[in-house]
Amino acid sequence: MKTMTRQRVIIVTAIVLMVAFTATISFAEALRGRDYVRSGTMKTMEGTLVQDGHEWGLLSGDMIYDLHMGPEHYRTDKGLILNDGATAVVAGFVDGSDIAVTAIETGGASLTLRDDMGRPAWAGTSYGGGRMQAQAKRDCSSCDAHEKPGASCDCGRDESECQKMMR
Repeated sequence: MKTMTRQRVIIVTAIVLMVAFTATISFAEALRGRDYVRSGTMKTMEGTLVQDGHEWGLLSGDMIYDLHMGPEHYRTDKGLILNDGATAVVAGFVDGSDIAVTAIETGGASLTLRDDMGRPAWAGTSYGGGRMQAQAKRDCSSCDAHEKPGASCDCGRDESECQKMMR
């Protein structure tokens, strides 16, 4: 009888640990830049860039913030080169130790990655996998900015961006 009770305790404990581990992994992997946009507060911070593999952080004070900056090839194609140990000014939505970066300035270069509402600059482009390109095209087709020189699109794009969407 004692052996059966002990086996049950071991089995139940193993199941609980597996569920907790799986939930922790799933939760950590599920959070993305857009999640921090929703939950974060807009701030501008200065610090030192810290590289960990393909991930980047900002050491500011005694804390390292994880930087969520979208596709790496978008940044490099736009001419932003990040260097480990370089000084950077980062604006973005801060939530705990995470920043969904809206703009970054380092090494004499700067790049806007999100607008003030948190919409990624790469959304609707091949950099984002094109997932939002159809929606962006629908947004632009509802306005007449592509027909009027100097007009601004109702979806927030300037004339040239709207014209590109309509092609």
